[in-house]
Amino acid sequence: MNFKQNLASVLAGAYKLDYRWLQIKDNEIFIYKDVKDAAETPLALHFDPAFNEQVIALCEQTVGSITEPILIDTILQAHCAAEAHEIYYDEKLYAEKAVAIRHKPNELTAILETGERYLLTLNGVVKTNPGDWVIRGVNGEEYPCDPEIFKMLYDVMDESKK
Repeated sequence: MNFKQNLASVLAGAYKLDYRWLQIKDNEIFIYKDVKDAAETPLALHFDPAFNEQVIALCEQTVGSITEPILIDTILQAHCAAEAHEIYYDEKLYAEKAVAIRHKPNELTAILETGERYLLTLNGVVKTNPGDWVIRGVNGEEYPCDPEIFKMLYDVMDESKK
């Protein structure tokens, strides 16, 4: 994928997950659902340094100053609307590429987190929130799962340990 396709993939994906704001602080990129909510913990977007620099330059070019939060939609519309549409919103194109899958019946274990902790995943370090499930995968890897997503994807086999 080229730069615009990669950027569209991340920002349109964030938008579909209700993130609306992008902010750059100390050359790091963060996204927020509600930038005015002081209690919200932003999601850090960790790109390789060259891609990160391109994103920051694009934001500066688009809005002039990167000291204030930027609407994600502003970046999408100005620079990669066609790419975002193709990746996330063209259902016919998606249907042509998609294959039906199912989650194999693996025997996994999970722990319900009561606090916050850092967790090393296959994708880097993430912070869990109270109520998250920490799932141990088939190869011993761990990853957090939001409780609502967990309810949709998993069944707890032993309710007594919940």
